Amino acid sequence: MKKTYYAIIFLFVIFLSGCNNMPPKEVQVSTPPQPVLEKTIVISAVGDIMMHSTQIKAGYHATQNSYDFSPFFTKISPFLKMSDFVIGNLETTLGKNPSQYGGYPRFNSPAALAHNLKEAGFDLLTTANNHCMDKGIQGLFDTLQYLDEAKLLHTGTSRNQEEQNTILTTDIQGVKTAFLSYTYGTNGLNPSSDFDYAVNYIDEQQIVLDIKKARDKGAKLVFLCLHFGQEYHDKPSNEQTKLSQFLLEEGADIILGYHPHVLQPATIYYKQEDVLQNTTKNIETEKKKKFIIYSLGNLISDQIGYKRKSSIILNLHFGIDSESENPYFKEATYIPIWTHRYINNGKTNFEVVPIEPVLDVIKTGTKTNFTAKEIENLEQSWERTISCFEEANPDMTLQDIPDKM
Repeated sequence: MKKTYYAIIFLFVIFLSGCNNMPPKEVQVSTPPQPVLEKTIVISAVGDIMMHSTQIKAGYHATQNSYDFSPFFTKISPFLKMSDFVIGNLETTLGKNPSQYGGYPRFNSPAALAHNLKEAGFDLLTTANNHCMDKGIQGLFDTLQYLDEAKLLHTGTSRNQEEQNTILTTDIQGVKTAFLSYTYGTNGLNPSSDFDYAVNYIDEQQIVLDIKKARDKGAKLVFLCLHFGQEYHDKPSNEQTKLSQFLLEEGADIILGYHPHVLQPATIYYKQEDVLQNTTKNIETEKKKKFIIYSLGNLISDQIGYKRKSSIILNLHFGIDSESENPYFKEATYIPIWTHRYINNGKTNFEVVPIEPVLDVIKTGTKTNFTAKEIENLEQSWERTISCFEEANPDMTLQDIPDKM
């Protein structure tokens, strides 16, 4: 019995000695789960793309007998290309017959403009505006053809009934987004009854139906582009605010306004149902907020006055809810811009410039091609743009511009 007992003790000691010689076991340190980074998308919008006769002439190169308007957009193209999607309003028809080219009152520009806009970073152009019929129904059709050739999406005018009935949707970073465009009128140049599908006119009932069609088609975001309001007025009219709020209540997410040719305020909008259900702001109501800008002004034109030369690149930031995967509007930022008309080697030129970096360079004393009057206009444009949005919408902030851009 004792022998058995001592044998067991002996084996136990050997076992312990062996354990002491075993390599230490690795200690497993638990790390807290990393938060999932929320996916975001940025959709940018700019104002009216106008082409007066002086601009058409500026884009002409006699040696090649061709047109190139890309220098107009060189200074802002890097900002456009930072976005996931870029929208503008094409306030001219397009063609290839030089005898038809011209500015106000009936606009027609070289088709090369479409390719230049695509190269600059544009993805979609709205075409429902008061100048879309400036060259008649054929001019409207030709414009859409040249946009197609440049691989630019478009909405607001149509070549047949089927095209008008089709809601334009596109995938932006996995988010199905619809774009609808309408105009108050076409300067009395209405298409005949044979082509009553050609232009989307503002009609509340039709817009509501189109919003529903967009949702039925699976759109997670619905943009309305409205050509409305009074020209050169700094504030939206009662009709603009009333219509916008009605259409947001009916299901639109974002309203982009065009036509006044000057900047008008922007505002955040909450559906009345959400306001009544939640007396205080919380995460859920914040994820249901909507956005209106009543007028984006002119991206580019040869209109006179610093207000008509002032505009912005509007950047709309959307988050994607991690659970529902639905997008929601987070915030709006903007970059103030200005149209610079200048003379070089006896020829008139145009360029759209970001105001802030230009003023920064001027303040260093560096020589530029801006006159004293133009610098004054730049400063006026900067101040007016900031005040336009600070007064009406404190949630709308300046976009930071990287130093190297």
